[in-house]
Amino acid sequence: MQPHRTAYSWIHNPADPLRIFFDLCIIKYFVNVISPSNDMTNKLKTLLSDFPEVDSTAMGFPRDWEKEPVWK
Repeated sequence: MQPHRTAYSWIHNPADPLRIFFDLCIIKYFVNVISPSNDMTNKLKTLLSDFPEVDSTAMGFPRDWEKEPVWK
């Protein structure tokens, strides 16, 4: 379920709550609250680029996912 109100940046486009991308967005949201200068976005980009055979679309990642507010 998408949160209705958030104190910090969230995602603009709805994400499938049954896909890992949604869970990662929740984790990223909490990490942003705890440590605003975290590098989770860069680490996730590196992980995905290190394993190009993994279908990120199947995991629920939308095109340009890193442009969503929670990932900036």
